[in-house]
Amino acid sequence: MHADIVIREPLPADHLEIAALIESLIPRYLAREVTPEGVAILRANAQPGLIGARLGRLIYPHWVPACVAVSGGRIVGFGAVTYDTHITQVHVAEDLHGRGIGSLLVRALVEGVHERHPRAQSVTLNAAPGALVSYLRMGFVPVGPRWTWRGITAQPMRIRVSDLI
Repeated sequence: MHADIVIREPLPADHLEIAALIESLIPRYLAREVTPEGVAILRANAQPGLIGARLGRLIYPHWVPACVAVSGGRIVGFGAVTYDTHITQVHVAEDLHGRGIGSLLVRALVEGVHERHPRAQSVTLNAAPGALVSYLRMGFVPVGPRWTWRGITAQPMRIRVSDLI
């Protein structure tokens, strides 16, 4: 199932492909339960230049660790952590949903957090409504009520580092 998937750190040159991946997911997945203002925020944050600046650690908050899933030379997934232990991005190409690539990305991110912050006990994320079930399957648990900010709704979740490494 994962034999052809390679997880690696993103290169600065990957920002265009990562931006295209995220943009392709906005209409059907990322925009669920999101107002037009929220969609505008999602699109603004998916701009190649902004992604490149964060990957290059040129602006704060930057993404460390970050990783891409590559299959056949194509970036099919992207994940990133910000603020040391908060997963801020996990995206998988629509045609490859349900094949465990998101789980591979999350595991790589948690391992990266553990390497950089060995005393970290948990990793958090804010699950979009369309991804909630996937995160529950991975072992994340809700840690508070769903919230909405500027038209974007999410469920705060946490997983113990020891549950994934």
